Amino acid sequence: MPQLVLQVPSPSGLDSALLEQIAAQVGARAAQPPAGAPPARAVRLRELGAAPSTVRALLPALAERHGFDWALVPDGLRLRDFRLLVLDMDSTLVNMETIDELGSATGLKARIAEITEAAMRGEIADYAESLRRRLELLAGTPESVLEQVWQRMGLNPGAEQLIGAARAAGLHVLLATGGFTWFAERLQRRLGLDSIRANRLDIVDGRLTGRTLGPIIDGAAKRQALLDACAELGCEPGQAIAVGDGANDLPMLGAAGLGVAYRGKPAVQQAADAALNHCGLDGVLRLFEDA
Repeated sequence: MPQLVLQVPSPSGLDSALLEQIAAQVGARAAQPPAGAPPARAVRLRELGAAPSTVRALLPALAERHGFDWALVPDGLRLRDFRLLVLDMDSTLVNMETIDELGSATGLKARIAEITEAAMRGEIADYAESLRRRLELLAGTPESVLEQVWQRMGLNPGAEQLIGAARAAGLHVLLATGGFTWFAERLQRRLGLDSIRANRLDIVDGRLTGRTLGPIIDGAAKRQALLDACAELGCEPGQAIAVGDGANDLPMLGAAGLGVAYRGKPAVQQAADAALNHCGLDGVLRLFEDA
């Protein structure tokens, strides 16, 4: 039996009248906090009387209007039952699209960002081609620009809490990204990530050549990274959690036991098991009953 998890960012609280309205429409009993307790940040509605498809169709408009996140998860979902957490990097783990920021230094950010957005929305079906087009624009960029971008890079809210809780529960944490090893390796050292899968920039005489070394990490490769990690860990893909935001994350979200869209594009939110548009990445933890 699926459960409906509703949550809002701190210090907001879920409105009791809205909870009653949602509970009535999905045939569940609204959870009420004890008298005098602060407004709830997360509520779990159990024993849904409506079909999951009906719930999914009902809630997106309400969630957007009232500023809450929601997810349909299996009954008794526990973090410790999973073995792997896979995170996308750009606009998921970190608060930027790194290739767009590289374009800022060359005055090409608008042209590169336009290609990035089209790829993330799925309008450019071949991610590898979109990456090649963007990198060609960056040919000749000094390597020092990478350091400038790294200095500006910030983690999205709740990133460290999610990774810390996952590692404490025994999960292997993999960063699988269509971005670049130059940044992913630094994030790995900073956050204690277990492994990474990313594109390697070709740098000659201190400048980007506009090419990558080795196969391009696209959506299919990110999915394969998840499957490879599961094989190494001796677990099923159903014991993996995947978190991403763009169209090239859809294959790995589909392969995982729990796929989470973080500030995801519409197609990604539609396909995911959970969509976080208001809470931080630590909102993933509130989907579990033991986290």
